[in-house]
Amino acid sequence: MSTITKPSTTSELQSHQVYHDLDSSSSSSTIGVSKAELLSQTIHRRDEATKLLESLLDAKKISERNLATIQQDDLLKRVTGNSSMDNAITSTRRLIDSFNRIIDDLRRNLSEADLH
Repeated sequence: MSTITKPSTTSELQSHQVYHDLDSSSSSSTIGVSKAELLSQTIHRRDEATKLLESLLDAKKISERNLATIQQDDLLKRVTGNSSMDNAITSTRRLIDSFNRIIDDLRRNLSEADLH
């Protein structure tokens, strides 16, 4: 069973790690994962990240509503222009974009035989 993990603040490192993992798995006998399974797993991880993004967007709305109720500013947003939620949302969107690029690359580079 897989779990959604909190994305790091450096989504570029995550996408580089995913690309590294893909490069190191080019020989499916090395790790025992077919190209079709790799594509399936990558799609699954992208879908998990999409659910995380939805949760972050919902949490941001609740947080903003709560801050408005108590008439408080988001101090980080006042100083930097972005709240911590904004930063998490941006990072997660970048992660999803990275997954989408990887999925597109896998689909372009897989033969029909690899997909079955």
